[in-house]
Formats: sequence, structure tokens, C-alpha cells
Amino acid sequence: MTDVGMVIARGNVAVVTGGASGIGLAVAEQLIARGMRVALADIDDAKLRAVTARLTEGGADVLAHACDTSSAQSMGDFADAVLTRFGAAHLLFNNAGIAGVGDAWGGTLDLWDRVIGVNLYGVVHGIRAFLPIMEQQGIGHIVNTASMAGLTPVPGLAPYAATKHAVVGLSESLYLEQQAAGSPIGVSVLCPGFVKTDLMISEPATVNAPIAQLIAGVLAAGVDNGIPAADVAGRLVEAVGARQFWILTHDDMAQIPVERMLRASTQTNPTALGAAAESEVT
Repeated sequence: MTDVGMVIARGNVAVVTGGASGIGLAVAEQLIARGMRVALADIDDAKLRAVTARLTEGGADVLAHACDTSSAQSMGDFADAVLTRFGAAHLLFNNAGIAGVGDAWGGTLDLWDRVIGVNLYGVVHGIRAFLPIMEQQGIGHIVNTASMAGLTPVPGLAPYAATKHAVVGLSESLYLEQQAAGSPIGVSVLCPGFVKTDLMISEPATVNAPIAQLIAGVLAAGVDNGIPAADVAGRLVEAVGARQFWILTHDDMAQIPVERMLRASTQTNPTALGAAAESEVT
């Protein structure tokens, strides 16, 4: 199999958070097929160990590390474990994330804290833990998982939309900073639409807020009928090889953020709730 670019190459090391299922696992499997060594982190230790055992039996060189990405200390420990085992980290895929279904405005702030901790600080902690390693190596690429919800609003999922917008913004800032510095470190942001994953498995079965109930149903149906995670992984691998910043996986959604920016440029109010709810998210 032909190696893709300098980062995705046989013997190099990929680091994947949220790696025990979904997009993270699909990316890991495709990188393993290209001869890469892989470090997988996930908060679900049992699922992580089972996945690692399967991959290892197939001949892969895999490090499994139970990790809470919302904790800087936990991510730092993960980075230490990666260096101890492999001595390098060429590709970082900050992928761990949650939907955070609930009452954003009438409920407790625990919902906001939880979503911001995983979806935003998880990315921040990943970059801070692994970027210095890549800078010292003189080679590396960082991919951050945002969502189409990072490019367009999601009524009923304000914490999720806020964190995914933040991931897009910080990713573009990091990309421009690396470009300005003449750095060899690449940066990409992944903005998928609906993907068939375990995104909803840890979300509450019922919520009190009517809009949250509506969006939970839209999410559940969308995820059940989403594109395979392997398709997203394929696009990601190609994008990293091409040093491409934007990774949009749903061609039928590509016009949505364009239309939003056109509304902003003409100071036109957002579209009606029903129209917006039809368009989201990963």
C-alpha cells in the first residue's frame, strides 16, 4: 500500500482520542492498514481494551490508554505514555466528543461544563500536550474534530454548537500561526454531518426542554442513518496527505455555511427553526 505524505507513513505514530469507536476507531484502522503505529485514548477503558486486543491480534502495534481528555493532567500522562512506548507522535487526531443533550438555559451549568470540558478543552489539552513533541521532531499534523455544527447553528444544542464553533476557530488560528512561523506542522479541522457512530449512546433517554427533545430525535435519526465512519476516515487520510485544512465529508451540506455567511453579510436574520434543525450534525 502506498504511504500518503510524510506524516502518514509506515512506522510513524498516530495518536487518536475517542479511539475506541466511531470515527476515531475507523481512522485508526485505516492508519494501521498503512503500517502506522497507533496510540488510542478513550474514557471507556473496557471498550478500549477490547478494541486494542482485536487490533493487536491482527498484527497492529497499538498502545491503549484510558484518558479523560477534559483533564490536562490526563492528557499529559497520555503524551508521556506515547513517548515512552513509541518515542514520537506524528499525527494527533483530537476526536473525543459528546453531544450534550439537555436544557442549556434552564438546567444546571453541569451540562455546559461537561460539553466544554470534552469538546473544547479536550482539543486544547491535546494540542498543548502533543504540539511541543511535533515541534521538536520537526514533523507533525494535528486534526481536530469539529462538526457542521461548527459552521452553522444548532437550535437545542447550544453547548455543542458553541464548542464546535470554538474548535473551528482555534484550529484556523493554529493553522495560520503555523503558516506564519514557517512551521512544518500541519493542521486540519474535520466538519462532518451525520455519521453512524455511538454519539448518542451516553445521552439521556428523555429531557424536559421541548427543543432538546426535538433535537435529540433529529440527532438519533440522523446518526442511525449517517454515513459510515470509514468514509469519513478515508477523507481524513486524504486530507492529511494533501495538507488540507478544511475536511468536509458531506457534499450535500457544503453550501449550508456559505448561505449562513451570505445572510450575515446582508444582515439577514437566521432561518426558521424548522429549516435549521433539518441540517445538523455529526
